[in-house]
Formats: sequence, structure tokens, C-alpha cells
Amino acid sequence: MENDSEEVQLRVALYLRVSTEEQVEKFGLPAQRSAIEGVIKSRGKLKDGRDAFVLAGKSYEYVDDISGSTEIDERPEFTRLKEDVLNAPAGQKPFDIVAVYKIDRFARKLSVLLDVLKFFKQYSIEFISSTESIDTSTPFGRAMLGIMGIIAELELETIKERTQRGRAQANLEGVFMGANTPYGYKKNKYGQLAVLEEEAKIVREIFRLFIIEKKMPQIIADKLKEKDILSPDASAVKNKKRKGVSRKLHGQYFWRAEKIRDILSDEVYTGRLYYNKSKNNKPLPKDKWEESPHRHTAIVYADLFELAKVRLQELADKKALTQKKLEGHIYPLSGLLKCDHCKEYSMPGKLEMMSWTGGKKLVSKEPLKYSYYYFCNRKNIKKFPTICPVVPIPADSLEEYVTDFIKQLLSNPQAVYEYQQQLTSTKLNISRLEADKEHYEGLLNSLPAKRQAVRVQHKELVIDTQTLQKEIDELNKKEKSYKDKLSETDYKLSQATLSKGYETSLKQYAEKYGKSLEKTTEDKQELYELIHGLIYQITVYSRPRNEKDVIAGRKKESQFIPERIDIALNLPQNLLRELYTHKFGVKSAEL
Repeated sequence: MENDSEEVQLRVALYLRVSTEEQVEKFGLPAQRSAIEGVIKSRGKLKDGRDAFVLAGKSYEYVDDISGSTEIDERPEFTRLKEDVLNAPAGQKPFDIVAVYKIDRFARKLSVLLDVLKFFKQYSIEFISSTESIDTSTPFGRAMLGIMGIIAELELETIKERTQRGRAQANLEGVFMGANTPYGYKKNKYGQLAVLEEEAKIVREIFRLFIIEKKMPQIIADKLKEKDILSPDASAVKNKKRKGVSRKLHGQYFWRAEKIRDILSDEVYTGRLYYNKSKNNKPLPKDKWEESPHRHTAIVYADLFELAKVRLQELADKKALTQKKLEGHIYPLSGLLKCDHCKEYSMPGKLEMMSWTGGKKLVSKEPLKYSYYYFCNRKNIKKFPTICPVVPIPADSLEEYVTDFIKQLLSNPQAVYEYQQQLTSTKLNISRLEADKEHYEGLLNSLPAKRQAVRVQHKELVIDTQTLQKEIDELNKKEKSYKDKLSETDYKLSQATLSKGYETSLKQYAEKYGKSLEKTTEDKQELYELIHGLIYQITVYSRPRNEKDVIAGRKKESQFIPERIDIALNLPQNLLRELYTHKFGVKSAEL
């Protein structure tokens, strides 16, 4: 009995790219398509007479009319190609091969090309070029890619070596290597710091107010705002210290107390320049820093700076002591809670979440009684003109909820492991989910640049206002879609990523701390230590309030209700950093 497997035709998608300056015969669309079709025909026939390679169809032809220097994720048609792959049903793919006319149709940088090929490999998609000997479906093509990877690595190491030598020489000469020149300074023609008097006089005033008049950082910030003193970001643009427009979201005269503290604690104002402040992206203690032998002009005397440093430390110590005396209360979840809603208020492209903190409210004077809760830091009107609309969460119920979750997790690690195993069919599923998450994040991060590009086109009269609005609306739809896909993928990952190694770590943690959890409700300090030892971050998600919701306090327009939390665990061996998604109690008919 014959058992030959049936031969399968391979479906080929086309990626074509042209730009205005390339609209000539050898680079035009007909020429590119013709060359690729020739390669497809050259692959011959299957045993049953069918073509070995076939075009996947018109819907899988991707044509970008854009410059080759444009970043890969900023190309509309390549974005559509990625979405087609990502949105395909599990275990399926829309095509088997992507074909291009020349490699630079994808990228002119080797590193970018390798990233693209990595994406294709994750989804078992091959890549061929009609004019170069690159075909990842053949052993020779894969070998060529291996050689290219070695060359790229060698090139990278060479660049690193040159960069390190150049940086060391620059540090000796006092060249400021940072992207943002410190407020009060500009760069001279040699790249060294030179005093910018317009800003320097404000720096001196800040030190005077802080040391002589004993003003608090927030008071100083308010005074600068009242006097219409440009913020450091706005001033940098005005004085051409950097290109572009101000990135300040709260107005060009808005100063924050944190910026005042940064200026008061930066030794650059004493004429000293330090480098190598971090290693492996982790900050080093000051005694490990290296100091440039070059001295730039000081704006503040060293003794004055030392007085400021002493007062800053005194204020920090006083604040900690006062907080402890006044509060008499420990918030075990402080430093862990993050507000997902406030990502929309962050700098474009960063999507940073705001931290939540603990607070209290007087319930009655006789007997003296307080209610404790957690709230988003963006509710501070002194710091943020845009206030977070998410209502606070009662501290007791949230702490009890998180503590119960930890107890359940540690009470039976074996059961948790077996449950996860039931949800996971293969390691390939986890790998695919992780790849999905990575690529959706990439697509989401590419949107700010696309919005900016559309606005530039409108400003230069390339497109009209109606088209601008249409393009922005489409990008907003994509943003929502990408966020929804990320949320869905995160949830699936939370159910699929426990392994035997995680179970071992849970057992070790349970043996060490499990018994202590029984008394944590009475010892807040011990609860704090246990929770922070196990949990890396707790993300608070919210939704718009509706009329059926029952909440404490006065109802306001446009309020948001905390809907669920994602708990990211940080086990002793850092094995588990995935999310456990939970919905918690808001009284609503819709939950």
C-alpha cells in the first residue's frame, strides 16, 4: 500500500516598493513583477503536473510607494502584510513565501533585513529575492543568510569598538555625549558645555530661592510658571539646543517640582562632568562614576551646591518621618500599582503608566476614624493639569484580594502547574503568542511616527484637511485594534506560560513564606515585604462608569471604574513575568 504524502503548492505573496525617483524601467512595478514571476515559473512542476509555486492572489500583493529610507514599520503595505500574518487563524498562514525583486525593496540596512527575516521565520514563512541568491527555502539560501549574519555581527563589534574608543576620547576632552543638553548650558563647536546665560540666570535663581529663602521645590516651580519662564523643554527648542517642537504636554511655561529637584541635585552646574554612570542599563553608585578631566564653566559654586544637597536630604528625611507619624499606616501595594488609563497622557510613543499611591480620608472625628484607599498619582492638580478620571480603590479590599491571590498561588503550586498544562497544548503555542505580543507592540509603537508624517503632509499642503482627518481616524482604529489584540494575547500568555521550573520556584517560595501569610493581615510591614518579594507590578485597567455602577462619593462626568488588575509575578529566579488577569468587584449588572 502506497503511503506517499501529497505534494503541496507553495503560495507566494509579492512585496513591491517604488518611489518617485525610482520610476524608471528597471525599477518600475511591471519590471519587478515580471522578474518575480520568472522566478516562480523556474521552480518547475509537481509530480501531478501542477506548478510548484503559485501566486497567493491579488489581496496578497503589497505595493509601497515610499522611499527606501523609510523605517520598515512605517510602511503602510508592509504593516498590512504583518497584520495579515498575525491575524491568520492559529496553525494557518495566508501564504508560504514572500518574494521581492531586490533585497533593498525591504531594507537598505542589514540589521533591518535580519529583523524582517526573523519575523518570517517565527511564522514559518520563506523569503526569496529574484535578483540575489537568497531563498530561505533552500539550504544554500539559509547558508547565505548565516554568512550575512556573521558579517553583520562582525560589523557590529567593529562599530562598538570604534564607538568605545571615540567615547573615551570625547570624555577626556569634556564632550557632552547626552542627547539633551542640561538646562543652563549649550554645546560649543567642540561639543563641550558652554553657559547659556538666559537659562543660567534661572538656575542661579532656583538655587537662591531654595537655599536662601528656603522655598520648597513646588513653590519654586509655581513661581517660575507665574513669571512665564519657559520650561527646560520649550527653552531647548527656542534656543535651538534641539530640533523639532516642544514635547511639553502641559504648556511651555509648566514647571514640575521634580525638575527643580533634578537641577538642585545635578553636579554638572559645578563644572564637573561625569560619565559611565551605568552598566548593563543599571545605574552605578556615585563612587563608581568616572569624571572627565575637562572642566566647563560652573553656574553654581560648589559650596552652594553642597548646601542644596544637604537641604534636599533633610527635606527627604523630614517627609519620610512626617509621613510615618501622620499616617501610622503602611500601604503594602505602594510602588506596585500602575494606571493603564494614564498611558494616553504620556509622551507620544512611550505609553508610560502612572503609579498609584496610598492615601486616607477622615471618616469621623469622634471616634477618630479614617478610610484608606489607593489612587492614581495623576490626581495631583499641582503636578498635572490633566487629572486621571479613574476612581480610587478601597485599600482593605484590594489588599485582601491580592493577599488571597498569593495564598491560593502558594497553597498548591502543583495544582497551578497542572491547570496551566491543560491549557497549553505545545511549546509552539507559547512561542507564537510571545511573537504576536512582540509584533503587536511594534505596530503600536509605530503609530506616533505615522500620525506625525500625516500631519507634516497636511502642513505642506500635500493632503487636505478631510484626508488628514480620515487618515488620523484610521490610525486611531488601528491603535484600538492593536491594544485589544495585545490585551487578548497577554491574557492567553497568562494561562499558557507556567512550566515545571515555575512550579519549583513556587514551592520554594511557599516553603519560606507560606506560613507567614496567615498573619499578614495584622502585620502590614510583613505583608509589604512578602508582596513586594513576589509581585513585580500590578496594572489597574478601567472602563467608563455607567449609571448602574454603585461607587462611594459623588458621581462626576467622565469617571472611569477600575475593572480588572493584571498581576505580574517576580519569582526568586525571575522565571515568571507573565500576567494573571483578574476582575474585581465593582457593583454593576455588566460585570
